[in-house]
Amino acid sequence: MFIVRYTGGLGNQMFQYALMVMLKQFFSEEEIYADLTRYDLTPEHDGFDLIKYFDINIDVVNNSTLKKIAPVNYWCKRLHAKWILQLFSVHRIEIINEKLEKKYEDIGIIPDYSATNFNKDAFSLNREEKNIWHYKGNWINPQYWKGYEQQICHSFSFKEELLSDEDIRLIQRMEKEESVAVHIRKGDYTGKYLYDICSEKYYKDAIERINGIKKNKNMKIYIFSETSNLNLNFCDGLENIIVSHPKQPGIDMWLMSKCKHNIIANSTFSFWSAFLNRNPEKIVIAPMYMYRREVYVKFVVPDKWILLNNLE
Repeated sequence: MFIVRYTGGLGNQMFQYALMVMLKQFFSEEEIYADLTRYDLTPEHDGFDLIKYFDINIDVVNNSTLKKIAPVNYWCKRLHAKWILQLFSVHRIEIINEKLEKKYEDIGIIPDYSATNFNKDAFSLNREEKNIWHYKGNWINPQYWKGYEQQICHSFSFKEELLSDEDIRLIQRMEKEESVAVHIRKGDYTGKYLYDICSEKYYKDAIERINGIKKNKNMKIYIFSETSNLNLNFCDGLENIIVSHPKQPGIDMWLMSKCKHNIIANSTFSFWSAFLNRNPEKIVIAPMYMYRREVYVKFVVPDKWILLNNLE
């Protein structure tokens, strides 16, 4: 049995689902389940909303297994005392769960918590060693599905019934124009030293790079962001339209994927908006760095995407 633990917002959840797709590809005879216990502890953006936007099926781990991999969550639910989970920090509960989980000799934990890590053992484990393999982490390196990009792309079938008439008209317009989706990640990034690292210069350089490649003065810029309070000096002289669905971020992602080209921010949500773009001639500009700590962490993206230094 394989279990993939889900964490984070929609973009992170999509990387974790992509891992499930690959596990099914390599181990088709195995049962594969989702561990959603993280969302008992914290909503993390909008909670688990992968199935809200995409027509996919996910089997959630059953109670007998949950009792082993997340006993604190299990017993709080069993005793109708989920409120207890809110009394302690998420980190503390997860430490307790993992310590108790490791006591079971039939469970193996496969981790990947780094933003750019690649765990070479993810698909080469000896299944006979354990009955349960618990995948815990981010899995946001596209190397995990290198060679299967089209399969991963087709795995995300958007629920088009969520689109309004206005959204549909916007898509039709985007598909006719030399449209460029520009994602400006604000919200929880605003003012944070680690993550707020895509400057006005980065976006200006990105637009100039696409314009230089396409040599097209009729580019239409579609700005996507959580807020309308934006400085748009970087697109002076170019027609721009601000698009935002604050309570339905998945629709923003889908609309961004319908533009001809993408300029993305340093986020997994932004990554998928460009990856799902099926324009064979698309140009994708991405920031070179995801976030900064003692050492700047680079953004791992498909080979054809253009990386620009977003820390200059």
